[in-house]
Amino acid sequence: MSNNRQMFDIIDSEKGFSKGISPYKLIQGEFDVCQPYFRAKKDEASDAPAAKKRRKNKPKNPSNADVDTQKRHQELRPQLVTCLEKLPEKWPAEWKAIVTPTVIDSSADNETQAVDFPSIQQMVETAQGKFSFSTSPDDSSDILHVPEFELQLPVTTEIDIFSIFNTVYINKSLTDVKLLQFTPSATYLIPPKSSFLMGSMQNSLDQLGAHIYKLGGADLIVMDPPWPNKSVQRSSHYETQDIYDLYSIPMQSMMCSKDTIVAIWVTNKPKFRNFIINKLFPSWKLQCVSEWVWLKMTTQGECIFPIDSEHKKPYEQLIIGRPIASNNMSNRISMPESHTIVSVPSTRHSRKPPLHDVLSAYLSDKKQDPVCVEMFSRCLYPGWISWGNECLKFQHLSFFDKEDAIKEPE
Repeated sequence: MSNNRQMFDIIDSEKGFSKGISPYKLIQGEFDVCQPYFRAKKDEASDAPAAKKRRKNKPKNPSNADVDTQKRHQELRPQLVTCLEKLPEKWPAEWKAIVTPTVIDSSADNETQAVDFPSIQQMVETAQGKFSFSTSPDDSSDILHVPEFELQLPVTTEIDIFSIFNTVYINKSLTDVKLLQFTPSATYLIPPKSSFLMGSMQNSLDQLGAHIYKLGGADLIVMDPPWPNKSVQRSSHYETQDIYDLYSIPMQSMMCSKDTIVAIWVTNKPKFRNFIINKLFPSWKLQCVSEWVWLKMTTQGECIFPIDSEHKKPYEQLIIGRPIASNNMSNRISMPESHTIVSVPSTRHSRKPPLHDVLSAYLSDKKQDPVCVEMFSRCLYPGWISWGNECLKFQHLSFFDKEDAIKEPE
């Protein structure tokens, strides 16, 4: 990670996702994006066939959304260009050495063996008549009882796949990985000190709020909502979310009067950024304190898309909020109004870099084990609570290698 905190942080996602899960580590190749997805074609017009040269596209009036997107890009561009100018002197040599993608074993690349948790969750809710839970997040005497299951054995096989939802599963071991096996081909790695709650927004958010409230509130909450996106809907990578459903998150009970950092990943559509800053955060009694940009680079230090591409941008944004009026303001560590994080993106769809190391530096309470929560999670981290309807997605054992010389988990 870069020491130049004022300018940018470089995140090694492969090391980050391998941290604290010995004797396992993430398989090599998950973050081997070695070439840009496409480059700017400077001489495209002169090389084109004559017929295509003569063809002119009708001028298109940009939409308001296009204008706003371009305006936001121009605001971010100086920050990104400055970062790109400084990056070469900080770029990791081990990344530069990766010029071709690592060949991933077919068993890891074939996701058909993984469980389709969202579909099963919908089946379970339908079968149970769409059961619901309710609790008052503001009344500590009316806290919802949340079922918990501690994973004590090295390998747990007793859990039925239809019973995985609406229960908090916990690995309390400080050092040992646990395995959760539904079938021989569906085994999932549970990191030390981690826990997860799988369910839908309709039927598990109150459970999450009650569980976090019982722990005294969260110090850090990171969420990656599936924002509405036509191309994503067509590709069926995951179910998108109505943005107004985010109002149902019991943020007050989850923060529990702490000076919580709330970080939300957002696409480059300005309306979603505006929604978070001007509507969602105020409804949670938060204010925007910082806006970060995740710049996506290849192993060779190139942007995955041209910086000024009109098709897709080589970055995503992270909006960070904190309580408007906090009792712990005197202990608050100020954050820069803007910041850049740089990493090589995953070869998988929509997998964000781990943020614990870069965000934990700003936690007001410097206790050893802060309460950290990831919402809409697709993987687990040591010491974190993960919530969502597919938070075991990238925990399938095929995504990990094991170092044979180290002892089995106890």
